[in-house]
Formats: sequence, C-alpha cells, structure tokens
Amino acid sequence: MNALFYAPQMAGYGGMERHVCGLAAVFAARGHTVRFVTTSNSLGPGLRAELAHPLIAFAELPCARESAGVWRKSAWLLAEARRSRRRHWDVIYTNGQSALSLLPWLARRPGTRIVHHHHNAADAPEQATWSRAFRQVLARAPELIGCSEATCAALNAAVGRADARFLPYLAACPLSGDEIADRPVVGRPLRFGFCGRLIPEKGVSMVLDLADDASLGDIEWHIHGAGPAYPPERFRNRPRLFYHGAYRSAEAHARALLDLDALVLFSTHNEGMPLSLIEAMSAGLPWIATDRGGTRELAAGSLDSLLVPASATPAECRDGVRELARRIRSGETSRRAQRDAYDARFAPLRVAARWLDFFAA
Repeated sequence: MNALFYAPQMAGYGGMERHVCGLAAVFAARGHTVRFVTTSNSLGPGLRAELAHPLIAFAELPCARESAGVWRKSAWLLAEARRSRRRHWDVIYTNGQSALSLLPWLARRPGTRIVHHHHNAADAPEQATWSRAFRQVLARAPELIGCSEATCAALNAAVGRADARFLPYLAACPLSGDEIADRPVVGRPLRFGFCGRLIPEKGVSMVLDLADDASLGDIEWHIHGAGPAYPPERFRNRPRLFYHGAYRSAEAHARALLDLDALVLFSTHNEGMPLSLIEAMSAGLPWIATDRGGTRELAAGSLDSLLVPASATPAECRDGVRELARRIRSGETSRRAQRDAYDARFAPLRVAARWLDFFAA
C-alpha cells in the first residue's frame, strides 16, 4: 500500500505522537510506503528515530508547535496535497481535531480510502470548541475512527452518523513484560502518582487536596508532567507531594511508572480512552479514576481498577484512594495480572495487526 498520513501539531513526546509514529513505522516494516506530513517541527528525537525508515518520507512545516498561523499551515498543506497528487494513495489517514484535515484529502484519486481518527471524548463541551469546518471533517470522512466506544457513540450523535468505529491506540509500551513483577510494599508509604499534561481538566487540583489530607498520611503523591496552569511553585510546601517535572522520552516515562504503586486520574471532563491509564496498565499499576467517557471500558471489573463517580467529591476520591490502598496492602492487586490485561487488549503487536487488517480490508 501507499499511505499518506497527516498529523496536526505534534508534541515532542506524547500518546498520539507515539500512536501515529508507531503506525507509520509498522506500515513501513511490512513493506508499505508512507508519506507523513505534519504542521509543526517539534517531534522529539526518539519518535523521529521511528520514522527513519527508507519507506517513510517525513515532511514537516518548519515551525514550532503552536507557532504557525492557520494561513501558513493551510498554504503549506495545499502545496503538500498538490505534490502528493502525483502518485496514487491507497489510504489517506488523518487524525486530531483539525479542520485542516480536509486539505490532505485533496490528494485522493479514485480508489483512495480516506480515514479520519478522532482521539478525544467528542462530548458536549468538546463539541462547543469545534469549528464548522471541523464538523465537516467528521461528517464527511468516508471512514471515521474513535478512540473508544464512548467516543464513537458521541461522534455518531454529534454529526448524524451511525458508522464510527473503535480501534485502540497503538502506543509502544516503555516497559517490557519481564520488567513487571509483583513486589511487597511493606515498611514504606504507598506511591500514588499522576502522569500527563498538567491541566485543570485532569483533576490535578484534586491530587493537591488529597496530598494535604492528613487521613492519607501513609501515601506519597508523585506528579510527572508540565503545564502553564501548574508551575512548580504550586507543589511546594507539601511534605507528601513530589513534583518531578515533564518526561520527554520513553526511558524517563518508564522510570516514572516503575517507581509508582498506583496511578490516579480524577478527570473533570469526559475522556476518550485515557492513555495514561493504558500506560499504567502496561506497567502493571492499579489505578483509580473518575467514571468519564471511555474510562469504564478499561476497568473490566478488575480489583486493579477502581472507578469513582464522574463528579466525585473530595470525600469520595479520598475513600476510593483508601480502598485502592487497602487492596494493594492486602495483596488483592497484581502487577502481573494488570500487565496481562494490557497485553490481551493493547499489546503493540496485537493492536498493530488490528490496524493493518483494517487498512488492508
């Protein structure tokens, strides 16, 4: 196959970046040709290395993420679409919340499949941010993929479709299976942590409240990530809270996960399928999260996963944390079982096969 990929503005290291770069790498490893275009030049070195394959042509607008205006990006993408029309594409794959996805579609010829991948919740608050042109992307995409069943249902309802299809993220796990083993946690505080973008919608303020709760004195709180809403000084003068800053590589990500006993995600907005929880599962970590969007689809009734109400109060979150801590202390959770659950649903080879089967159908 010949595939044209478009991703809007990619960060140096992130979940969607790992998905789309990994997908391009899988295509190339199977002998398919990929032209990968993106309207920023901020991808980190580790992910760039994945694209260093003779069957992948990587083209990027020479502007840092979020620095180019819509007109410059549009002009550059139009030029890329004209250039790309010189060959036949079996698939044009676009993703993200960008109305500019319409422009790479101009490279289509008869027989070209067009697939758009939406990887957010698509709930009412998110829909309020959609431009009219982006609604056209979602309504007109011949094939529409959502990152969870909840997202697919929301997309269908939002744009009057009935055919949005779920496919899971392809994101290489930063840890191998043989690094995951059950281990005792006696004689030290439990380490609960958050990993991801530090934005209010991810419930970071709830973590701060819980770190100040004297009744949770046997728990340390570790925060890995960065964001302008939470500068480092927000985390000072809290003796049980440890701020580690951003992680920008798979190696740093792996170290952060291995040091934790559990992951938390107290989102105040609906989620697509939270990649931070999938990553926690890959490290064998039990997790606690608010019951929003596609999060429930990850829980699967396991003792390693605990849901609190979508709009949980601090008391409900505290009680949920206590319950998960009790399970960990009593040996009711299992890192090995959680990793096995991850491997059954999200192992990169398994997910890559699903995507390749989809594109080859």
